[in-house]
Amino acid sequence: MPDDIRIKRIEAFFLQELSRIVSRELKNPVFENKLISFPGIKVSRDLSIAHVSVTVLGDQTVLAVIVTALTAAESVIRREIREVCDLRKIPKFVFHEDRSMEQAAKIDKILDSLVIPPEEPPACEEVPEEEGEELEEEESEEPA
Repeated sequence: MPDDIRIKRIEAFFLQELSRIVSRELKNPVFENKLISFPGIKVSRDLSIAHVSVTVLGDQTVLAVIVTALTAAESVIRREIREVCDLRKIPKFVFHEDRSMEQAAKIDKILDSLVIPPEEPPACEEVPEEEGEELEEEESEEPA
């Protein structure tokens, strides 16, 4: 259990540092004017590898180019993290395209295009006269 908590903290730290490094340290024109997000990371228990999900807000066509650029800059990213981190071992970062936002947008578009008829109120069932009379008599008798 303590190992799991440690890994979660390391993952959170790496996500924070990846965001900082990409936005401030890497000087690749591919990253300029792009809102790059890292929605998830999975670090192995032995800290040998970290699988990072990458998405870009807006134009999804550049996602493959961004992932390729991040993969090319992986050694720089590891060096930058090593400078601010006390870990003995910095994992190898493997970047993956995360197209969940694109899929969510498609699902939203499909749901918006559905035509759902308005819900009809339930039909009132008719109460037989005998039961209706009994109810009226019970209601009229109030305790004094």
